[in-house]
Amino acid sequence: MQKLIPLLAGILLSALTFVNGQSHKLMVEPYTFTNLEGDEVAAELGKFTVPENRQKPNGNTIELHFVRFKSTNPNPSFPIVYLAGGPGGSGINTAKGPRFELFMALREVADVIAFDQRGTGLSKTMPPCSTTTPFPLNEPGTTEAYVEHIKANTKKCLDFWREEGFDLSGYNTKESADDLEDLRKTLGVDKLNLWGISYGSHLAFAAVKRHPDSWNRIALAGLEGPDHTIKRPAYNQAFLEYLASKVKADPKAGKVYPDVLGSMKKVLTKLETEPVVTKAKHPQTGMEFEVGISKLDLQLVTSFFMLKNPSNSKDLPFIYHQLENGDFSTVTPWVGGLKMYSGRVSPMSFAMDAMSGISPERWDLIQEEAKTALLGRTTNFPFPDVTDGMGLPDLGDEFRKNPTSSIPSLFFSGTLDGRTYLPSAKELIKGFENGIHVVIDGAGHDLFLSTPKVKSLLVDFFGEKSVMAQTIEIPMPIFTLPKDK
Repeated sequence: MQKLIPLLAGILLSALTFVNGQSHKLMVEPYTFTNLEGDEVAAELGKFTVPENRQKPNGNTIELHFVRFKSTNPNPSFPIVYLAGGPGGSGINTAKGPRFELFMALREVADVIAFDQRGTGLSKTMPPCSTTTPFPLNEPGTTEAYVEHIKANTKKCLDFWREEGFDLSGYNTKESADDLEDLRKTLGVDKLNLWGISYGSHLAFAAVKRHPDSWNRIALAGLEGPDHTIKRPAYNQAFLEYLASKVKADPKAGKVYPDVLGSMKKVLTKLETEPVVTKAKHPQTGMEFEVGISKLDLQLVTSFFMLKNPSNSKDLPFIYHQLENGDFSTVTPWVGGLKMYSGRVSPMSFAMDAMSGISPERWDLIQEEAKTALLGRTTNFPFPDVTDGMGLPDLGDEFRKNPTSSIPSLFFSGTLDGRTYLPSAKELIKGFENGIHVVIDGAGHDLFLSTPKVKSLLVDFFGEKSVMAQTIEIPMPIFTLPKDK
């Protein structure tokens, strides 16, 4: 029997190689998928070839990979394709993590495909760039210094990849949307279901616009619209105000932190005129080093490390309480890490964000709102400042228009999502006449596991059962208190 397995696999490969004819060639092989807990499940590893840049017919081709979990339903619906966030996240790696049970549950409806977008996971072909240098650790950061440093490192890396023969201009959201259309054709199905989060929603919106008849249903969380790559400071400020109101309403935390925003403003204002140079220890070597901390440095680590999910934001009042009392012990390693890694470049991540760009009207609005927002425009810093001169063409304002569609759509938002904001989601959903909005009060950006109800809603929605717009309340985070409280 064991001798037959390679033979059968070969038959399967050759049978599928010419699905749908000419250029759409699919290679599939049996695959034992193992998640991070060591659980194994029978699956299939697939790959197909697409142009690196469809604007250059004689250019390179690249291989895109996916893992397919076969449906347990005798009459399955259209395949469900998972689109990871980032940009730069791997769908296959996501399936190995905590969301594994969601992938397994959705097999009740259809085949579930963990897709590695171009430039990610198993679909990543570019070698790492090792020529970058860290930002000076003991130097308090400024906008000008960070932009100059990151642009210099990025230019070196982009030049390196181009010399290696890669066409970075092909790593944009339009091309990725067309990859999904090629995946559909390669699989030989009339439609696909799309399931994604964060940048995965940005990609899904582009796919809806470019290939409106190719999708059966879409379910998205952490919505990032076509012109939402750079987030609005006013929405970030509104998020902080909402978080502060929840702290104030907490019987214990409210007594210790009666004015979170006031505390933040006090600390940031002082750092603006009196940057701090303090010390931290390297987590591996134990070596002590000096770290300069400016207002911008603190704004950046707040945006990057304290707001994404309730597991992060529960600590924000305590950290600013520490800072008010001159204790920088929590944030110093974060600032140090930020500076050490600020020059590192991921080709797909950088190219995708750079080319999605921002409309002139939104950029003017963001710069104006940043003047009064506590964290300025740090949510997506250093974009768009670092994109000029990189040879990556902007996708244009037509690309950045919000989609309109009648496709049945399920949208999830978390009220404690400090990455993609509830008001942005409401803007986008207006264009979906069959859109259903589920708000999870107390959930953050990574909300798929915030409550078991999400899994039930996803299974019902893709199974074409009735799902209603609703608000689901889950417990607010337990805010961290000083040890003496």
